[in-house]
Amino acid sequence: MLSEAWTYLYRKKVYRFYEGLRDYEIETWISNAGVGNYDSVADQDLNKISMMLNLNIEALTILSSLYVRAYKDVEGTQLINISSCEGCTIVPRAVTYCAAKFYVSTFTEGPARKLEEAGAKMKAKVLAPAATKTEFGMVANNVSEYDYDKSFGTYHTGKQAAGFLLGLYDSEKVVGMVDRESFGFRLADPLFPYAGNSSHSQQCM
Repeated sequence: MLSEAWTYLYRKKVYRFYEGLRDYEIETWISNAGVGNYDSVADQDLNKISMMLNLNIEALTILSSLYVRAYKDVEGTQLINISSCEGCTIVPRAVTYCAAKFYVSTFTEGPARKLEEAGAKMKAKVLAPAATKTEFGMVANNVSEYDYDKSFGTYHTGKQAAGFLLGLYDSEKVVGMVDRESFGFRLADPLFPYAGNSSHSQQCM
């Protein structure tokens, strides 16, 4: 019951946060808040996992939906959600995090396709960076210090990641992705199959 109560209060705070922005005209919505977790599925801290899913998935979904609902027909608006290159692979000690970021990527590509189909003025995009030197490593590993040079060898700085974000913002592409092995950045069309014209998809009533 405690977990359910916490989730309910968290959800209310997400809605309250968005309501607090009603007086502003928001040209671009960037969902960058997120946490990670490195542990096996058998050993992961379920309280931390619950918090991660609330932030990385539920809050992102609610805020994205509210923003699209309000601004889809406003010229020049963009929704940009931050995923991860790990959303396209399975990292043994970060399975739940990978699954959450897969959700972010597919969830964002869906509105991107639908907005284009509808001729909406808004663009939806997703950025999938690789290891970036922030406090992410400390939180994901539950430590007070984290050495990116020792743990990754290759990584990007926050400034480099911001450059990737600006490149995606200025482009007509839907996806900005860092290759997990080469660390090269590329802009791309949607990565996942789309069943918009499939006869096997449920039709609108």
